[in-house]
Formats: sequence, C-alpha cells, structure tokens
Amino acid sequence: MKFTLSSLAALCFATITNAAPTQLIFWDFLGGGDGIRMTQIVDEFNKSQKDIQVTKSTLTWGEPFYTKVHAAVVAGETPDLMTYHLSHFATGIASKDLRPITTEELSQAGLKASDFQQSLVNRSLAISKEYGKSDQLFGVPLDIHTLVLYYNKTALQKSGMLEADGTPKGLDSIEAFKKMLVDVKAKTHMTPIAWSTTSADPASCWRLWYTLFKQQGGDFVKDNKLTFDDVNHQGSKALQTIADMVQQGLITKNTTYSAMVALFTAGRGVFMINGNWEVPTVVDMKKQGKLPFEYGIAPFPKLFDNQDTWADSHQFAIPNNVKKPASPEKIAAALKFVAYVVKQTTWAGGGHIPAYLPLQESDAYKQMSPNNEYSAGAAKDVSFEPALPIFGVGSPSFTAISNYLIPVIDGQMPVDKGISQFTGELEKYAKQQQ
Repeated sequence: MKFTLSSLAALCFATITNAAPTQLIFWDFLGGGDGIRMTQIVDEFNKSQKDIQVTKSTLTWGEPFYTKVHAAVVAGETPDLMTYHLSHFATGIASKDLRPITTEELSQAGLKASDFQQSLVNRSLAISKEYGKSDQLFGVPLDIHTLVLYYNKTALQKSGMLEADGTPKGLDSIEAFKKMLVDVKAKTHMTPIAWSTTSADPASCWRLWYTLFKQQGGDFVKDNKLTFDDVNHQGSKALQTIADMVQQGLITKNTTYSAMVALFTAGRGVFMINGNWEVPTVVDMKKQGKLPFEYGIAPFPKLFDNQDTWADSHQFAIPNNVKKPASPEKIAAALKFVAYVVKQTTWAGGGHIPAYLPLQESDAYKQMSPNNEYSAGAAKDVSFEPALPIFGVGSPSFTAISNYLIPVIDGQMPVDKGISQFTGELEKYAKQQQ
C-alpha cells in the first residue's frame, strides 16, 4: 500500500478534526427547579460546541456533598468542576479541598474579577487571604441568593394593608410590622407568616435569625476574632422577637419547609419568609392557574437599624486534586464552561440574582418579572455569613441551631438558656478546629 505526502497530510488532518472532545465531570448539589435549570444549561452548552462535553452528576445538598468532595480530594478521584457555597469556602480552603484559580486562567476564559458583584469578590478574596494565604479567587461567582418576602396581594388589598404602589404596609419597623400582622390576621383569619420552624430545617431558622441579628448591628467577628458578645444581646433580642411572634400566632409553629410553601401557595398564608429560589414555584403555579391569588415579592424589610439581609452565593470551584492534578487543558475547558453559564439568563429565571454584572445590569434581566420587584434592593443589602469554618452550609453550626434555637422558637426552651447553649456549642466547635 502506498501513501503519498498528500494522503498522509489528509489522514493527520482528519485525525485532528475528529479528535474526541474534552470530557468534563461536573458535580452539583442542585435539586428542584435549580437542578432542572442547570441541566438545561449543560445540555445547551454541549449542543453549542464540539470541543467540550460536560457530564453532570447531582449529589445531596449540604453536609453530604462537602463530605463527598473532601473524600474525593483525599482519594485523588475528584470531578473536574463543582458547585460550591461561598459560606463553605472557609472550611473548603482550610481543608485544602479547593484549588485557586489564577487571574491568567480567568482571563483565558474571557473573565476577570471586576466582572462580578464587588461585595462577592471582596468577601471571597478576604477568605482566600485568611485561609489560603492567597490573593487568588478559589471560585467563580454564579449568583446571590438571599431572603425575600413573598406576599398575598389579594389578602392584603382586602384588609386595606397595601400601599398605593402595591407593596405591603408596615415594613418600616418591627413594631409596625407586628401591628400590621395582627391587623391582617384579624381581618383575613389567615396565618400571617408561613415559615419553616422544625429542627429538620436549621437553615431556614438561621437565615431569619441572622438577618434580624445583623439588622441590629450584630456580628460574630470583631478584630478578626470570634466573639459572642453581640449574640448575647442583639442575638437574644432577635430570637425573642421570633419566639414572641410564633407564640402570638403570627408565624407558623412546628412547620416543615414543604408545608410552609404549600401553606402560602394554597392561599392560607399572607406572607412567606423564604429564599428567592422559590420564585419559580409561584411563577409556575400562576401560569398554570393553580395560584388562587395575586402575589408580590419584596426585598426583606428593614425591621431594625439597617436592612442587612442574610445571603449566600453559588460558585464554581475546582477541586484541589494533588494526586492527579488537572491539566491546563482541563482547567481551560472547565472555565470556558463556567464563562458560558454565568452569562445565561436561564439561571436567573430560578429567582437568583446574577453575580455577573453585565447580566445583572442588562435590560433583559431588569425586565425579568417578578425578579425586578426585589433584585435591585436585595443585591445591595446582602450580608454574607461569618467567614469562619464553623458557619456556612454543611457546618456544625446547623446542629447547634437545631438543638438550641429552634426549641426556643417553638416554646420549648427560654431564650437565655437557648442562647447560652447555642454559643457554648459554637465555642466548642471553634476550639476543635484550632
């Protein structure tokens, strides 16, 4: 058999052009509507080009996810890319589970730190410096998710509790808020606030308690040190406020997360305090004719001295696989996919506020309803979780919340005892990590 130079060149060209795409293994913890949207984005990315093929696997949210990631890093059997919570960065970086992403690597993907909301980048870099002794990011921000106030416009209008602009009255102080809720309950005979109040859901309790704590100027960190001084004062007041509202029948008691959502969407709760990730639920039910009322969504109100509101951020991170380091080609492929995802309005359709500023500030996003009812205000009022390993998704603080804060809220323990045992448990966790 004879090969000419031209036929050999043609063969080499065919081999190159038919080269298999770079395979990316991507882990996430996204369930429900978030999971559906991310699957849609992955599918669209795979169809949009032939160089990279992303395979997504969804693991259990929270502690199980981060335990699996750490075990994978230790074993050297990691995915190429994963979702990660900003609130878990302190733990992940301190445990050496995350690989820093250089400015040059971001640049090659067409990204730079200034493309993203500054408060996110600043917090991320502060954690990098503290726990990774690095001036590089350990993740690329995807979004901001925060606490918002869902409300039943129909019920509020009938009870005379809507402002002229269609927003609820009584959102300018805790006293006005509670008075409005008492009036609404008397006039509608409905549950004023649907909220999750069981030990199985410490995250919901934490988000509201932390918001009221921060709105009074409370903090866990002063002079770069963990302190519980404010917890004993502002924290106690925040917990007492919630417990009193439950006792007065203004907030649901012993209610699961799913029951909270069902109560509100069935038209039996006037308000729901929840994250913006439930926006698709009310949007979809309204489209399907299954929501028996007109609804609205507002940023969480300023009930105390400021409007600080709990928030976290989904990020993309690369595992620190020391045993089998990722090749430059894999890193480039992963960041090319990330650059694609952060620019998609599909993810914002899940209620999240885009971290990528060109998208957050775009006309397409500003016109997205009902996101435009809360996103502008909520984005600037975010207060991220304490940058300490004992806090964040999957952290030991969730156990302390379940054991000591929720029993207070449900009337099973006095506030002073709950706060004392809560801080004692956190202090123990902090000492174990030293």
